[in-house]
Amino acid sequence: MTAGQLTVLIAGPECRSATVPPRARTIVDPRFAAELRRLREARGMSLRQLAAAVNHGKSLVHQLEIGQTKPTVDVALRLDDALAAQGALAGLVVDAPDGGERLAYVTARPRRVDAAAAQALAGLLAGYRRLEDAIGSGPIMAPVRVHLDTVTCLLRDAPYDVRPGVVDVAAQWAQFAGWLSIARGEDRVATVWQARALHWATEAGNKDLVATVLSFQGHQAEVRRDLRAMIGLSRAARRDETVNAALRAYCAGQEARGLAMAGADAADVLACLSEASDVSAQAAEEPLSPWGYWYTPSFFAVQQGIVWRYLGATDSRANDRALELLTVGVEGVNEEVGGADWHGRNMVHLAVAQAQAGDTTASRETLATADTIAVATASRQLTREVTEAAHRLGLSAMP
Repeated sequence: MTAGQLTVLIAGPECRSATVPPRARTIVDPRFAAELRRLREARGMSLRQLAAAVNHGKSLVHQLEIGQTKPTVDVALRLDDALAAQGALAGLVVDAPDGGERLAYVTARPRRVDAAAAQALAGLLAGYRRLEDAIGSGPIMAPVRVHLDTVTCLLRDAPYDVRPGVVDVAAQWAQFAGWLSIARGEDRVATVWQARALHWATEAGNKDLVATVLSFQGHQAEVRRDLRAMIGLSRAARRDETVNAALRAYCAGQEARGLAMAGADAADVLACLSEASDVSAQAAEEPLSPWGYWYTPSFFAVQQGIVWRYLGATDSRANDRALELLTVGVEGVNEEVGGADWHGRNMVHLAVAQAQAGDTTASRETLATADTIAVATASRQLTREVTEAAHRLGLSAMP
Protein backbone atom coordinates (compact mmCIF):
# COMPACT_ATOMS: atom_id res chain seq x y z
CA MET A 1 0.00 0.00 0.00
CA THR A 2 1.41 3.38 -1.00
CA ALA A 3 2.09 5.72 1.91
CA GLY A 4 -0.80 7.97 2.81
CA GLN A 5 -3.41 5.96 0.93
CA LEU A 6 -6.67 4.86 2.49
CA THR A 7 -8.06 1.52 1.41
CA VAL A 8 -11.51 0.36 0.58
CA LEU A 9 -12.45 -2.84 2.39
CA ILE A 10 -13.19 -5.54 -0.14
CA ALA A 11 -13.64 -9.21 0.56
CA GLY A 12 -13.23 -12.32 -1.47
CA PRO A 13 -11.33 -15.56 -1.03
CA GLU A 14 -8.85 -13.59 1.08
CA CYS A 15 -8.82 -10.22 2.83
CA ARG A 16 -7.47 -7.73 0.34
CA SER A 17 -7.65 -4.03 -0.46
CA ALA A 18 -7.98 -1.44 -3.20
CA THR A 19 -6.51 2.04 -3.06
CA VAL A 20 -8.19 5.44 -3.19
CA PRO A 21 -6.68 8.94 -3.18
CA PRO A 22 -4.63 10.12 -0.16
CA ARG A 23 -6.52 11.73 2.72
CA ALA A 24 -9.86 10.46 1.41
CA ARG A 25 -12.45 10.31 4.18
CA THR A 26 -14.90 8.00 2.45
CA ILE A 27 -15.22 4.31 1.77
CA VAL A 28 -16.34 3.52 -1.78
CA ASP A 29 -17.72 0.22 -2.97
CA PRO A 30 -15.62 -0.97 -5.96
CA ARG A 31 -18.76 -1.31 -8.09
CA PHE A 32 -19.48 2.41 -8.00
CA ALA A 33 -17.79 3.30 -11.31
CA ALA A 34 -19.54 0.62 -13.37
CA GLU A 35 -22.90 1.34 -11.70
CA LEU A 36 -22.57 5.05 -12.43
CA ARG A 37 -21.93 4.43 -16.10
CA ARG A 38 -24.73 1.87 -16.36
CA LEU A 39 -27.26 4.23 -14.81
CA ARG A 40 -26.17 7.19 -16.94
CA GLU A 41 -26.46 5.20 -20.16
CA ALA A 42 -29.79 3.72 -19.06
CA ARG A 43 -31.14 7.26 -18.59
CA GLY A 44 -29.84 8.28 -22.02
CA MET A 45 -27.68 11.07 -20.60
CA SER A 46 -24.36 12.19 -21.97
CA LEU A 47 -21.37 12.88 -19.76
CA ARG A 48 -21.87 16.59 -20.35
CA GLN A 49 -25.58 16.47 -19.44
CA LEU A 50 -24.93 14.58 -16.22
CA ALA A 51 -22.08 16.90 -15.30
CA ALA A 52 -24.32 19.92 -15.76
CA ALA A 53 -27.04 18.32 -13.64
CA VAL A 54 -24.68 17.93 -10.67
CA ASN A 55 -22.80 21.22 -11.23
CA HIS A 56 -19.45 19.56 -11.92
CA GLY A 57 -17.18 19.27 -14.93
CA LYS A 58 -17.50 16.63 -17.61
CA SER A 59 -13.99 15.40 -16.86
CA LEU A 60 -14.89 14.58 -13.25
CA VAL A 61 -17.83 12.42 -14.27
CA HIS A 62 -15.62 10.64 -16.78
CA GLN A 63 -12.94 10.03 -14.15
CA LEU A 64 -15.57 8.66 -11.76
CA GLU A 65 -16.84 6.25 -14.42
CA ILE A 66 -13.41 4.82 -15.16
CA GLY A 67 -12.50 4.60 -11.49
CA GLN A 68 -9.71 7.14 -11.74
CA THR A 69 -11.33 9.38 -9.10
CA LYS A 70 -13.39 8.38 -6.07
CA PRO A 71 -16.57 10.30 -5.18
CA THR A 72 -17.27 12.11 -1.96
CA VAL A 73 -20.54 11.37 -0.19
CA ASP A 74 -21.94 14.69 -1.46
CA VAL A 75 -21.05 13.95 -5.08
CA ALA A 76 -22.55 10.47 -4.81
CA LEU A 77 -25.80 11.92 -3.46
CA ARG A 78 -25.97 14.49 -6.27
CA LEU A 79 -25.37 11.85 -8.92
CA ASP A 80 -27.98 9.63 -7.30
CA ASP A 81 -30.56 12.41 -7.45
CA ALA A 82 -29.69 13.39 -11.03
CA LEU A 83 -30.05 9.79 -12.21
CA ALA A 84 -33.11 9.03 -10.06
CA ALA A 85 -31.15 6.05 -8.76
CA GLN A 86 -33.19 5.82 -5.54
CA GLY A 87 -30.11 5.44 -3.35
CA ALA A 88 -28.31 2.86 -5.50
CA LEU A 89 -25.25 5.10 -5.85
CA ALA A 90 -25.42 6.80 -2.46
CA GLY A 91 -25.46 3.42 -0.77
CA LEU A 92 -22.05 2.60 -2.27
CA VAL A 93 -20.30 5.57 -0.61
CA VAL A 94 -20.09 6.16 3.14
CA ASP A 95 -18.01 8.35 5.41
CA ALA A 96 -14.93 6.56 6.68
CA PRO A 97 -14.66 6.22 10.45
CA ASP A 98 -11.74 7.46 12.48
CA GLY A 99 -9.04 4.84 12.20
CA GLY A 100 -9.61 4.21 8.52
CA GLU A 101 -5.91 3.81 7.92
CA ARG A 102 -5.79 1.16 10.64
CA LEU A 103 -8.62 -0.73 8.97
CA ALA A 104 -6.74 -0.60 5.69
CA TYR A 105 -3.62 -1.97 7.33
CA VAL A 106 -5.27 -4.91 9.09
CA THR A 107 -7.39 -5.77 6.06
CA ALA A 108 -4.18 -6.44 4.20
CA ARG A 109 -2.66 -8.11 7.29
CA PRO A 110 -5.60 -9.78 9.12
CA ARG A 111 -3.36 -11.46 11.72
CA ARG A 112 -2.48 -8.00 13.02
CA VAL A 113 -6.04 -6.95 13.77
CA ASP A 114 -6.21 -5.08 17.08
CA ALA A 115 -8.54 -3.11 19.35
CA ALA A 116 -8.15 0.03 17.22
CA ALA A 117 -9.30 -1.85 14.13
CA ALA A 118 -12.30 -3.27 16.01
CA GLN A 119 -13.24 0.25 17.08
CA ALA A 120 -12.95 1.48 13.50
CA LEU A 121 -15.20 -1.36 12.32
CA ALA A 122 -17.77 -0.29 14.90
CA GLY A 123 -17.57 3.28 13.59
CA LEU A 124 -18.09 2.08 10.03
CA LEU A 125 -21.15 0.10 11.10
CA ALA A 126 -22.58 3.17 12.83
CA GLY A 127 -22.31 5.04 9.53
CA TYR A 128 -24.24 2.32 7.72
CA ARG A 129 -26.95 2.31 10.39
CA ARG A 130 -27.50 6.04 9.89
CA LEU A 131 -27.42 5.65 6.12
CA GLU A 132 -30.08 2.94 6.30
CA ASP A 133 -32.25 5.29 8.32
CA ALA A 134 -32.00 7.86 5.54
CA ILE A 135 -32.37 5.74 2.38
CA GLY A 136 -33.65 2.35 3.51
CA SER A 137 -32.23 -1.15 3.44
CA GLY A 138 -32.19 -1.83 -0.29
CA PRO A 139 -29.32 0.39 -1.50
CA ILE A 140 -26.90 -0.59 1.28
CA MET A 141 -27.44 -4.35 1.36
CA ALA A 142 -24.75 -5.13 -1.22
CA PRO A 143 -21.94 -3.03 0.30
CA VAL A 144 -22.79 -4.27 3.80
CA ARG A 145 -22.38 -7.84 2.60
CA VAL A 146 -18.98 -6.95 1.18
CA HIS A 147 -17.88 -5.56 4.53
CA LEU A 148 -19.35 -8.55 6.35
CA ASP A 149 -17.03 -10.81 4.38
CA THR A 150 -14.13 -8.67 5.51
CA VAL A 151 -15.25 -8.69 9.16
CA THR A 152 -15.60 -12.48 9.04
CA CYS A 153 -12.14 -12.80 7.53
CA LEU A 154 -10.59 -10.59 10.22
CA LEU A 155 -12.36 -12.55 12.96
CA ARG A 156 -11.05 -15.83 11.61
CA ASP A 157 -7.44 -14.62 11.75
CA ALA A 158 -7.60 -12.47 14.89
CA PRO A 159 -5.11 -13.45 17.64
CA TYR A 160 -6.74 -15.15 20.63
CA ASP A 161 -6.17 -12.16 22.93
CA VAL A 162 -7.80 -9.74 20.46
CA ARG A 163 -10.66 -11.99 19.36
CA PRO A 164 -13.09 -10.99 22.18
CA GLY A 165 -13.28 -7.40 20.92
CA VAL A 166 -13.45 -8.42 17.27
CA VAL A 167 -16.13 -11.05 17.84
CA ASP A 168 -18.27 -8.46 19.65
CA VAL A 169 -18.10 -6.13 16.64
CA ALA A 170 -18.68 -9.04 14.26
CA ALA A 171 -21.85 -9.91 16.18
CA GLN A 172 -23.09 -6.34 15.72
CA TRP A 173 -22.45 -6.53 11.96
CA ALA A 174 -24.23 -9.88 11.72
CA GLN A 175 -27.22 -8.55 13.68
CA PHE A 176 -27.45 -5.57 11.31
CA ALA A 177 -27.26 -7.86 8.28
CA GLY A 178 -30.09 -9.92 9.75
CA TRP A 179 -32.20 -6.80 10.23
CA LEU A 180 -31.56 -5.66 6.65
CA SER A 181 -32.45 -9.10 5.33
CA ILE A 182 -35.75 -9.09 7.23
CA ALA A 183 -36.58 -5.69 5.74
CA ARG A 184 -35.70 -7.03 2.29
CA GLY A 185 -37.98 -10.04 2.74
CA GLU A 186 -35.03 -12.46 2.61
CA ASP A 187 -36.11 -14.80 5.39
CA ARG A 188 -33.50 -17.53 4.91
CA VAL A 189 -30.63 -15.08 4.73
CA ALA A 190 -31.95 -13.29 7.82
CA THR A 191 -32.10 -16.59 9.70
CA VAL A 192 -28.45 -17.34 8.91
CA TRP A 193 -27.18 -13.93 10.01
CA GLN A 194 -29.33 -13.81 13.15
CA ALA A 195 -28.04 -17.22 14.19
CA ARG A 196 -24.47 -16.14 13.60
CA ALA A 197 -25.04 -12.92 15.52
CA LEU A 198 -26.46 -14.88 18.47
CA HIS A 199 -23.48 -17.23 18.42
CA TRP A 200 -20.94 -14.41 18.33
CA ALA A 201 -22.76 -12.23 20.87
CA THR A 202 -22.90 -15.18 23.26
CA GLU A 203 -19.17 -15.78 22.83
CA ALA A 204 -18.52 -12.09 23.45
CA GLY A 205 -20.65 -12.17 26.60
CA ASN A 206 -22.67 -9.19 25.37
CA LYS A 207 -26.02 -9.74 27.10
CA ASP A 208 -27.63 -6.65 25.56
CA LEU A 209 -26.76 -7.80 22.07
CA VAL A 210 -27.93 -11.34 22.80
CA ALA A 211 -31.29 -9.90 23.89
CA THR A 212 -31.37 -7.70 20.80
CA VAL A 213 -30.87 -10.67 18.49
CA LEU A 214 -33.60 -12.63 20.28
CA SER A 215 -35.95 -9.67 19.90
CA PHE A 216 -35.20 -9.41 16.18
CA GLN A 217 -35.76 -13.13 15.79
CA GLY A 218 -39.14 -12.42 17.37
CA HIS A 219 -39.74 -9.71 14.78
CA GLN A 220 -38.78 -12.14 12.04
CA ALA A 221 -41.29 -14.64 13.46
CA GLU A 222 -43.92 -11.89 13.28
CA VAL A 223 -43.18 -11.37 9.60
CA ARG A 224 -43.64 -15.11 9.08
CA ARG A 225 -46.95 -14.92 11.05
CA ASP A 226 -45.53 -17.33 13.64
CA LEU A 227 -47.10 -15.51 16.59
CA ARG A 228 -46.28 -18.15 19.20
CA ALA A 229 -42.58 -17.87 18.40
CA MET A 230 -42.86 -14.09 18.29
CA ILE A 231 -44.33 -14.00 21.79
CA GLY A 232 -41.90 -16.56 23.19
CA LEU A 233 -38.77 -14.92 21.77
CA SER A 234 -39.89 -11.47 22.91
CA ARG A 235 -40.43 -12.84 26.41
CA ALA A 236 -37.04 -14.59 26.40
CA ALA A 237 -35.29 -11.42 25.26
CA ARG A 238 -36.45 -9.47 28.33
CA ARG A 239 -36.07 -12.23 30.88
CA ASP A 240 -32.75 -10.87 32.17
CA GLU A 241 -33.65 -7.75 34.16
CA THR A 242 -30.08 -6.45 33.92
CA VAL A 243 -30.51 -5.96 30.16
CA ASN A 244 -30.84 -2.34 29.00
CA ALA A 245 -34.25 -0.95 29.99
CA ALA A 246 -35.02 0.48 26.54
CA LEU A 247 -34.48 -2.93 25.00
CA ARG A 248 -36.67 -4.63 27.62
CA ALA A 249 -39.38 -2.03 26.97
CA TYR A 250 -39.20 -2.78 23.26
CA CYS A 251 -39.47 -6.53 23.90
CA ALA A 252 -42.46 -6.08 26.22
CA GLY A 253 -44.15 -3.96 23.56
CA GLN A 254 -43.42 -6.57 20.91
CA GLU A 255 -44.85 -9.29 23.14
CA ALA A 256 -47.98 -7.18 23.68
CA ARG A 257 -48.33 -6.78 19.93
CA GLY A 258 -47.99 -10.53 19.44
CA LEU A 259 -50.67 -11.19 22.04
CA ALA A 260 -53.00 -8.66 20.39
CA MET A 261 -52.40 -10.16 16.94
CA ALA A 262 -53.08 -13.65 18.33
CA GLY A 263 -56.43 -12.52 19.78
CA ALA A 264 -55.40 -12.91 23.43
CA ASP A 265 -57.60 -11.54 26.20
CA ALA A 266 -57.46 -7.74 26.22
CA ALA A 267 -56.50 -7.75 29.91
CA ASP A 268 -53.36 -9.79 29.15
CA VAL A 269 -52.44 -7.50 26.27
CA LEU A 270 -52.90 -4.36 28.36
CA ALA A 271 -50.91 -5.80 31.26
CA CYS A 272 -47.97 -6.43 28.95
CA LEU A 273 -48.40 -3.02 27.35
CA SER A 274 -48.45 -1.37 30.76
CA GLU A 275 -45.17 -3.06 31.62
CA ALA A 276 -43.67 -1.81 28.36
CA SER A 277 -44.75 1.72 29.21
CA ASP A 278 -43.31 1.54 32.73
CA VAL A 279 -39.96 0.16 31.58
CA SER A 280 -39.68 2.69 28.74
CA ALA A 281 -39.96 5.44 31.38
CA GLN A 282 -36.98 3.88 33.19
CA ALA A 283 -35.05 3.79 29.94
CA ALA A 284 -34.70 7.57 29.93
CA GLU A 285 -32.18 7.21 32.75
CA GLU A 286 -29.91 4.78 30.88
CA PRO A 287 -27.58 5.36 27.90
CA LEU A 288 -28.59 3.66 24.67
CA SER A 289 -26.43 1.06 22.96
CA PRO A 290 -25.11 1.65 19.41
CA TRP A 291 -27.67 -0.83 18.10
CA GLY A 292 -30.55 0.67 20.09
CA TYR A 293 -30.27 4.41 19.41
CA TRP A 294 -33.74 4.40 17.82
CA TYR A 295 -35.49 3.68 21.14
CA THR A 296 -36.88 7.20 21.45
CA PRO A 297 -40.18 8.50 22.87
CA SER A 298 -41.56 8.67 19.30
CA PHE A 299 -40.54 5.07 18.70
CA PHE A 300 -42.30 3.85 21.84
CA ALA A 301 -45.40 5.92 20.99
CA VAL A 302 -45.62 4.15 17.63
CA GLN A 303 -44.98 0.73 19.14
CA GLN A 304 -47.73 1.14 21.71
CA GLY A 305 -50.03 2.70 19.12
CA ILE A 306 -49.71 -0.40 16.95
CA VAL A 307 -50.91 -2.58 19.83
CA TRP A 308 -53.89 -0.28 20.40
CA ARG A 309 -54.76 -0.37 16.70
CA TYR A 310 -55.09 -4.17 16.84
CA LEU A 311 -57.38 -3.80 19.84
CA GLY A 312 -59.13 -0.99 17.95
CA ALA A 313 -60.41 -3.41 15.33
CA THR A 314 -63.29 -4.17 17.72
CA ASP A 315 -63.13 -1.25 20.17
CA SER A 316 -63.53 2.33 18.93
CA ARG A 317 -62.04 3.82 22.11
CA ALA A 318 -58.94 1.66 21.73
CA ASN A 319 -58.69 2.83 18.12
CA ASP A 320 -58.90 6.46 19.24
CA ARG A 321 -55.92 5.80 21.48
CA ALA A 322 -54.13 4.13 18.58
CA LEU A 323 -54.68 7.17 16.36
CA GLU A 324 -53.37 9.49 19.05
CA LEU A 325 -50.18 7.52 19.67
CA LEU A 326 -49.47 6.66 16.04
CA THR A 327 -49.96 10.26 14.90
CA VAL A 328 -47.65 11.59 17.61
CA GLY A 329 -45.05 8.92 16.90
CA VAL A 330 -45.05 9.26 13.12
CA GLU A 331 -44.94 13.05 13.24
CA GLY A 332 -42.16 12.96 15.82
CA VAL A 333 -39.78 11.09 13.55
CA ASN A 334 -36.65 13.00 12.57
CA GLU A 335 -36.92 14.39 9.04
CA GLU A 336 -33.67 12.64 8.08
CA VAL A 337 -35.22 9.19 8.55
CA GLY A 338 -38.59 9.97 7.00
CA GLY A 339 -37.69 7.89 3.95
CA ALA A 340 -36.70 4.72 5.79
CA ASP A 341 -38.69 1.56 5.10
CA TRP A 342 -39.35 0.99 8.82
CA HIS A 343 -41.01 4.42 8.92
CA GLY A 344 -43.14 3.34 5.98
CA ARG A 345 -44.31 0.30 7.94
CA ASN A 346 -45.34 2.54 10.82
CA MET A 347 -47.39 4.59 8.37
CA VAL A 348 -49.21 1.45 7.22
CA HIS A 349 -50.36 0.93 10.80
CA LEU A 350 -51.49 4.56 10.97
CA ALA A 351 -53.45 4.08 7.74
CA VAL A 352 -55.23 1.05 9.20
CA ALA A 353 -56.19 2.99 12.33
CA GLN A 354 -57.47 5.86 10.19
CA ALA A 355 -59.58 3.46 8.13
CA GLN A 356 -60.95 1.83 11.29
CA ALA A 357 -62.00 5.32 12.40
CA GLY A 358 -63.88 5.79 9.11
CA ASP A 359 -61.45 8.33 7.61
CA THR A 360 -60.80 6.63 4.28
CA THR A 361 -59.39 9.77 2.66
CA ALA A 362 -56.63 10.12 5.27
CA SER A 363 -56.01 6.37 5.19
CA ARG A 364 -55.58 6.38 1.42
CA GLU A 365 -53.16 9.32 1.55
CA THR A 366 -51.10 7.71 4.32
CA LEU A 367 -50.90 4.43 2.40
CA ALA A 368 -49.81 6.33 -0.69
CA THR A 369 -46.92 7.86 1.26
CA ALA A 370 -45.91 4.42 2.54
CA ASP A 371 -46.09 3.09 -1.01
CA THR A 372 -43.77 5.86 -2.20
CA ILE A 373 -41.25 4.89 0.48
CA ALA A 374 -41.53 1.23 -0.55
CA VAL A 375 -40.68 2.11 -4.15
CA ALA A 376 -37.83 4.42 -3.17
CA THR A 377 -36.23 1.87 -0.84
CA ALA A 378 -37.01 -1.19 -2.98
CA SER A 379 -38.38 -2.88 0.14
CA ARG A 380 -40.29 -6.02 -0.71
CA GLN A 381 -41.50 -6.35 2.86
CA LEU A 382 -43.00 -2.85 2.91
CA THR A 383 -44.49 -3.30 -0.56
CA ARG A 384 -46.22 -6.47 0.64
CA GLU A 385 -47.55 -4.74 3.76
CA VAL A 386 -48.89 -1.79 1.76
CA THR A 387 -50.57 -4.11 -0.73
CA GLU A 388 -52.09 -6.31 1.97
CA ALA A 389 -53.41 -3.30 3.90
CA ALA A 390 -54.90 -1.72 0.79
CA HIS A 391 -56.61 -4.98 -0.14
CA ARG A 392 -57.90 -5.58 3.39
CA LEU A 393 -59.24 -2.04 3.71
CA GLY A 394 -60.64 -1.95 0.18
CA LEU A 395 -58.42 1.01 -0.68
CA SER A 396 -56.06 1.85 -3.49
CA ALA A 397 -52.44 2.33 -2.37
CA MET A 398 -52.45 5.56 -4.36
CA PRO A 399 -54.78 8.55 -3.79
